[in-house]
Amino acid sequence: MNAINNVLEDKWFDIQFLEMYVRSCLKTFGYFDEILIVKKRIEVLKNIIEDQYLATNNYMEGFMVLNTTFERAKEHIKSNLVIDEKTISICIMVKNEERCIKRCLDSIEILADEIIIIDTGSSDNTINIIKEYRNSKIKIYQKEWKNDFSGIRNYAIKKASSEWIMFIDADECLDEASISNLSLTLNVFNTHKLRDSIVLCPVINEADNTLHYRTGKFFRKDSGIKFFGTCHEEARIKDIPDSTLLIPIKVDYLHDGYLAKIQNNKKKKKRNTELLKGMVELEPNNPRWGYMFVRDGFATLDSEYIEKLCLRFLLVDKNLKISVENLQNHKFTLSLVTILGRLYLRECEFEKSNLIIRILGELTPNSQDGKFLAFMERFSKLKIETNSLLTEVIEYRRNHELDEESLISTQGYHIDYVLGLLLFETGNYPQSKKYFDFLQENHFLEELFQGSSYSTILKMLEHMED
Repeated sequence: MNAINNVLEDKWFDIQFLEMYVRSCLKTFGYFDEILIVKKRIEVLKNIIEDQYLATNNYMEGFMVLNTTFERAKEHIKSNLVIDEKTISICIMVKNEERCIKRCLDSIEILADEIIIIDTGSSDNTINIIKEYRNSKIKIYQKEWKNDFSGIRNYAIKKASSEWIMFIDADECLDEASISNLSLTLNVFNTHKLRDSIVLCPVINEADNTLHYRTGKFFRKDSGIKFFGTCHEEARIKDIPDSTLLIPIKVDYLHDGYLAKIQNNKKKKKRNTELLKGMVELEPNNPRWGYMFVRDGFATLDSEYIEKLCLRFLLVDKNLKISVENLQNHKFTLSLVTILGRLYLRECEFEKSNLIIRILGELTPNSQDGKFLAFMERFSKLKIETNSLLTEVIEYRRNHELDEESLISTQGYHIDYVLGLLLFETGNYPQSKKYFDFLQENHFLEELFQGSSYSTILKMLEHMED
């Protein structure tokens, strides 16, 4: 089965056509109540974030109203555009989520027809907090954790009974402004011919303001869609990669589970890296798992291993160097190239990082990630140059400690000032402060500057000490 085509290919999901249809109907028949149904459909479809998902066939003006009657026009609208409301089961997996589960439940309680809670072994107050709701819509199930997120999600799907499945994690909550249009946005797809392949994706708003648009959270239960992958799982049809149509919609989830403190408490990175290594072994030709693995393991995996894995999923010809012409074309290409750039900068391999920066410049000219790597490369070189200068000045001062002829300071205090500056720039703040304290005690700074141009550094050093 091939990956679903990236369009909806249906005139009733084409905003351009619908707007034309409204104009044509009004011109032919004048205003009638069913026009409001068409306009409502247009507003709902505007919740699809990216235009390429909407069909763009060039329909002729008046396509559906020429040679038709007023009654047939109304019937067309009613039979094709009336949104049939279906029920929603909201599924949440939990384990020791007392910090955030109430926030999550409060955000979705009014929307859900059913709330499926799968607990994988909570030992804190999570379950008691959930039971305090005394809400008959909430159903709690226990499931042993076996290092497989898909297993838990698929168990939740099995327990759900509504027409639509909605997943939300305990450390996420639904933005209040999204509640009013979510149901209509889901249900507009009930009549689409691809409805059993469609997976809708909310906008995941991270606590650091990063946005994610491709995390599948909503689909029809009868579609047979299941999750695959022990970590960073993917919604699939019959376990086939890229077999669903992911559509980002204007529904906001707020997520704080990847804040450093929370990650460290739950050891998420370590857990994820171990699970993703298994996925790379299970599907060795799938770049999804390769990217997720090196992304989550970037701080802990061996550098040579990261490079080898990235190149494995990037190069067409493994015997040739990386270049635009030698890159595989898949949805993780840019991500893996960017990971390589970060790796080379971390290892100060500037020849390689410069090559990656040039490649990104060709693939996505003037992109933020490409510019970030370019700026960091220049900064890293400056930092190396600064450290080299510091070493040179230290060596010079060591060999010129006696009083020498000088028009600035026969004691060499001006060289000490340079050392203080360089120590500050290289982050050695305690040593930098010792130099500046020494220079202040000997009244050298006032004599050198005859003002307070150095005072900002002194204030910063005092603040760091506090």
